[in-house]
Amino acid sequence: MKTEKAAGPAILIERSGSIGRLIFNRPSKSNALTFDDAQLLQRCLRELEEDDDIKVIILKGNGKSFCAGHDFDDIVESYGLDRKDAKGRPHRMSVRQRLVIDRRLAEEYSAFLYSQKPVIAQVQGAAVGFGMYLTELVDLVICADDARFSHAEQRLGFAGNTWHLNMQILTYGPKKVREMLLFGSQFNGQDAVRLGLANASVPLEELEATAEKWAERIARNPKDALVTGKAVYNMAIDSLGGSQQFYRGAVGHTLGTLLHFEQDEFNFFRERRDGGTKSAYQNRDAAFDGNITS
Repeated sequence: MKTEKAAGPAILIERSGSIGRLIFNRPSKSNALTFDDAQLLQRCLRELEEDDDIKVIILKGNGKSFCAGHDFDDIVESYGLDRKDAKGRPHRMSVRQRLVIDRRLAEEYSAFLYSQKPVIAQVQGAAVGFGMYLTELVDLVICADDARFSHAEQRLGFAGNTWHLNMQILTYGPKKVREMLLFGSQFNGQDAVRLGLANASVPLEELEATAEKWAERIARNPKDALVTGKAVYNMAIDSLGGSQQFYRGAVGHTLGTLLHFEQDEFNFFRERRDGGTKSAYQNRDAAFDGNITS
């Protein structure tokens, strides 16, 4: 199945004065990204990093959502989940092939943590999967009160196996991050501030103006100071295992996509095969949320 292409590039770059903007541009897909789109995003980030006129970068999304993760149709195609072998059995990609994909993903995530210039995420609507990871890795997050954050991807069978546990533990604390990843529950912008993910939560109609105002304030700093300050921050994160988390995340993701499910355990991919993607997502969330009372 070929993934639907958006009109125009999936990632846009805008510049005004000392502020650069990276814009997700697949609004019809809630800005879910293909693997190629994620590579383009990394290249665009590098372009703004290397532009000496840019001091600060705003990461935002066109449409109703920030970024709803990876495009599931593209995942199915890239991992060959709908393919059969010569005997009609489901195709099973080798570990070495999966590691190639996952090493590339790790590089894309780490690019945002180690960006040479400050990055502000401007978040409305859904921030899930890839989108959620970016909010946890960038420098600052400004979100709408009704934004929807979650690690719902953990409900596909990861249960705490994720890409950047070091940063998550630093952000939320060990007990809270275990809860977040085991439940995969959704929370809003005001909760994001309380949990330490977001710096500020505002009404949706004030979101863009607030993010722009923060970017303008950051841009009052000297260029060399901003880059030096970020480099020292990155060194501090590395002393806490910052870079190691992405190598661990790549291997962990490869292992997580090779899970064996018992017959009585919820298997998203089996559900999708039997009832389609929409039904599989609905059944996944019903399976996880049905007995939660608080």
